[in-house]
Amino acid sequence: MPSLVTAGWLADHASEVVLLQVGDDSSEYYAQHLPGALPLAALDELHEQVRRGPVRREGFEDLMTAKGVRREDHVVLYSAVTSAPPQSEHAVHAAFAYWVMYLHGHPRISLLDGGQEAWAAAGGALVTDVPSVPDVEPYAVGDPRPWSLLGRDELLDRFVGPGSDHLLLDCRTPTEYHGRSHHPLDVSIEHHRMGGHVPGAVNFPSGDVLDGPLLRTPDELRAMFEAVTVRPDQEVGAYCRVADRSALLWFALSEVAGHPRARHYVGGWAEYGSLVDVPVVRD
Repeated sequence: MPSLVTAGWLADHASEVVLLQVGDDSSEYYAQHLPGALPLAALDELHEQVRRGPVRREGFEDLMTAKGVRREDHVVLYSAVTSAPPQSEHAVHAAFAYWVMYLHGHPRISLLDGGQEAWAAAGGALVTDVPSVPDVEPYAVGDPRPWSLLGRDELLDRFVGPGSDHLLLDCRTPTEYHGRSHHPLDVSIEHHRMGGHVPGAVNFPSGDVLDGPLLRTPDELRAMFEAVTVRPDQEVGAYCRVADRSALLWFALSEVAGHPRARHYVGGWAEYGSLVDVPVVRD
């Protein structure tokens, strides 16, 4: 099952897949979307509502049932066109949805390369009518992949400090990485957070994995990861601020470049930079 599909592939297989448009919310979906697609709101549906973190097993099962998804379905995820910078905003929400479905072990998932922009550029139609959700049996998680989630305690024990053979990729902007700026979405109540990066983390901005709206080729990505000392035999964790940009980097590393030991630190800098008495590097 291809983890990344083209607009041409989707046009040939549209009747065989469940198509979900992923965004911060569903407003862009109701403006226009691919024929047959249903909306998936990352903030409201892919995260726990009363605690930080990705939706847990029971909530994920309820979500899949609500979207009419069965375990045997091939789900294709895509992001809507957006004019907001940075470039990686074209793909981060769909990539996070992919990672959540991967975490919970859905066996057949793909990302539409280039999202709605690539579909429209290839001559694909965009519509406003909302399809009905099929009635399905309650979804049941089969073989989850919890190892793909890198938690705070394991990060501190195994990825931080001298002697660690594991690598962290910080996919925020260079100014965030060096501790010279705050994210534009930071609010005053969060200003206790330190600026900087996890000791030993290598800066790899998530937008670098894209060429326009499209993912770079596997060979290009492997060369880029090799250039920042990623080895195929080591565990590699990706983090950003709040687990959206890092989902795109994780996808490029794991699902396109084929790294067998890629992990996702979902706490991100929002968590790490707020911890008391942990080491931080600021350049």
